[in-house]
Amino acid sequence: MGVGSLCGGMVRGECPMGRSCLSDRLERAGPGRDTDSRKRWWNLVMVLATAAAGRVLVRRLLRRVRAISGDLADINLSDEHAQIAQQHDPQEVTQLVDNINASLDMLDRERQFSSNIAHEIRSPLAGIRVTVEEAITRPGEADYPRVLEAVLRGVDRLEALASALLLIARSSASQTDWGRFDLCELVRQEVADRNDPISIEVICTPDVEITAMRTRICQVITNLLDNAQHHATQRVQVRVGRSDGDARLTVSDDGPGVPEKDRERIFDRMYQLETVSQRGGPGLGLGLAITHEIARAHHGTVWVEPSPLGGACFTLQLPASAP
Repeated sequence: MGVGSLCGGMVRGECPMGRSCLSDRLERAGPGRDTDSRKRWWNLVMVLATAAAGRVLVRRLLRRVRAISGDLADINLSDEHAQIAQQHDPQEVTQLVDNINASLDMLDRERQFSSNIAHEIRSPLAGIRVTVEEAITRPGEADYPRVLEAVLRGVDRLEALASALLLIARSSASQTDWGRFDLCELVRQEVADRNDPISIEVICTPDVEITAMRTRICQVITNLLDNAQHHATQRVQVRVGRSDGDARLTVSDDGPGVPEKDRERIFDRMYQLETVSQRGGPGLGLGLAITHEIARAHHGTVWVEPSPLGGACFTLQLPASAP
């Protein structure tokens, strides 16, 4: 039998002398099979390594979550203001810790606010009780007109507190009374309805329209004017205009002004300046906080800076309505 018959009719010279075509084919097919086998083993190794790394990462994240949960439990038990410490965490965990710390800050402010409100309510109640008990103990010596005046002052303060708390609760929750109106006209109307010891100068740009809750903006105007009258010496000025497409209301006075260190905190609930007011006793520390809440509910902002008159200038900026 010749070479051609052994190779099944293959071309002459394709099979070397002394070797069969089958072994030659196996030799040529061998390296390819080894390569495929190595690829399969390498893929398997990669899958196992990825699974192991994923398991380690998941266990690490679970340990971190358990640690955060434990820190929160300790903070709840201690009932004190605290923060969760940041570590070298993935971005998602870092954002989670940031959000939790922001919530803890808010809860601490609410807790402090509740404590301050309880103190503010307790003070007039205690005054009323002492005054009435003294009158009952010595009914023949009591000056009843003075007793009634003292009781009435305490009731007035409690009523003011209740009204302020109600406004805070409604400032962002209420969706009624929305409408479009001219801010300048509203300011002029509110100023005309007041009876202040210091006259108010109003400077307005016409056709500054906003879409807002009318009663809430009236409350803001009242709060800012009350604050200005409380601290002004001789002048109070109100301006209404536009700035970069927004409506802007400023209330300025010639009083002592607001120190730079207090310009952020002055909008906190129950925060009161150490400066002595020109008239009246100390306020509740809620008017400017209510103003801030209302501004935020209207997608606006409010801030204080030095006034050209020499005192403080409070600015309320709100989105203006489209023409």
